[in-house]
Amino acid sequence: MSVRRGPAIVLSLVLSAAALFAVPSAAWSDGGNASDVEKDRDGCDRASDSFAKLKVSMADGNDSRLQVTGTVFSDDNDVWTWKLKHNGGVSDEGRARGREDVDLSFRISRTMINFLGTDTVVFRAENQQTGEVCRTSVDY
Repeated sequence: MSVRRGPAIVLSLVLSAAALFAVPSAAWSDGGNASDVEKDRDGCDRASDSFAKLKVSMADGNDSRLQVTGTVFSDDNDVWTWKLKHNGGVSDEGRARGREDVDLSFRISRTMINFLGTDTVVFRAENQQTGEVCRTSVDY
């Protein structure tokens, strides 16, 4: 009897492993797809030419990291405070100033952890001189 039990155990382990690999990858997926998600030209809250843009993608083919880029295009070189939120929590924040050589815009790029399920990324910037607020978000 013990001779048959060994092959039966091995066969059951092999079949169990095969069943795990047969599950569609969508069942393991984090909800995102391989393409970039970009929210383009969200307006700001004042009558100006300013607008914000947010791009979220996989970080160089690494499924566990997201590459997040928030950009504010402004019509002045005022100082802005900015904040990146990931699923409701602050991921990073700072201050930036639009640059003359890139049309008075500034860009913030950060890497974030790619959580299971849908990741909600919010980019918010506030002009410290005028109080203008630009906000954009992406669900990835």
